[in-house]
Amino acid sequence: MPSATGVTDVAVIGAGGATGRAVVAALVRRGAKVRALLHRDAQKALFPDLEDFALVELDDPSGLAEGLRGVATAYYIPPTYNAGEEAFGANVIAAASAAGLPRLVYHSVLHAPTPAMVHHVRKSRVELALRESSLAWTILQPAMYVQTPYAFLSPARDALTPGFDVRKPFTPVDLPDLAEAAAVVLCEEGHAFATYELAGRETLSFEDMAQALSQALGQPVTARALAPELLLAQAAQRGFSASAVEELRLMMAHYDHHGLLGNGNVLRMLLGREPTTFARAVERDFSPSK
Repeated sequence: MPSATGVTDVAVIGAGGATGRAVVAALVRRGAKVRALLHRDAQKALFPDLEDFALVELDDPSGLAEGLRGVATAYYIPPTYNAGEEAFGANVIAAASAAGLPRLVYHSVLHAPTPAMVHHVRKSRVELALRESSLAWTILQPAMYVQTPYAFLSPARDALTPGFDVRKPFTPVDLPDLAEAAAVVLCEEGHAFATYELAGRETLSFEDMAQALSQALGQPVTARALAPELLLAQAAQRGFSASAVEELRLMMAHYDHHGLLGNGNVLRMLLGREPTTFARAVERDFSPSK
């Protein structure tokens, strides 16, 4: 619920990304007073209904602390595949402490302590630093998003081509569901010192996802694995650093052996309803009105 006059309910660090925008939208729907902490001034245009912004850098603890002053709760969404994430996390924790922030919510990842995936391990270390800090904290650990497989959809929308075994199991979470659950955690009491695994309710392979996409698109979609090297080369062309490309390779190798499975019970509890199915989400996301 909205806080006392003059107090911002929630600051979202990393609001300009897809997750941040979804969380801000979910908070606004709840009537929360939101401050978007952004990296670039141009990102303000993404939030026509917001008035409270701060431009921050994750390597500037004093600037972060200033951006967090007068805030009841903050949600920290770190950059992906970034080798500086542990240092950034330490800066956010230090800034939150300096600002007297009542609670910090950290957007981590499902099964963070997985040695085979370096970018997961970094998040596990930030989780540890947060748990060992003087702050009240909550940690959210989302599974693969429903929307992530869309990146592997061919331009003709007739093939789903990840760089790993298309038969391996996943429990994808719909991004709007994740954002709604995060808003519940951020706006309601009783979630301090909790670590919540946020996964969907279905166990699906990419073959299963291709079937759902076929229904939504009204045309056959097949699932087949591409050589990881092809996707890694594309990532490098899009500007991924060499270290990020290597971390992507390690992730795909782990998925090729194990997939990524979680449990949907906590998400159901937070939402107060059943999580959105993959089929329903793709029907919404690929509807002609989109």
